[in-house]
Amino acid sequence: MTEQTGQRNPEMPVAALQERVRVLEERVTAVAEAARLLAHGLEDLPTAKPGDRSTAEAARRAHELLLMAEPGRTPGH
Repeated sequence: MTEQTGQRNPEMPVAALQERVRVLEERVTAVAEAARLLAHGLEDLPTAKPGDRSTAEAARRAHELLLMAEPGRTPGH
């Protein structure tokens, strides 16, 4: 891990650093996908009927996606 001085922490093994980067990449991907889902749900499509629940459904899916991306969280819990 890099400290604020720009020096790598010699106590952190490379494998642990690689794992942290992998987890962060997965979380960033999940956040980007959640944002995409929300944006899609908020689109004002001409074919949408009044009372369309696409926005609520997109928000629910985005929330579930973010919950699943939490470190240490197992699917279904």
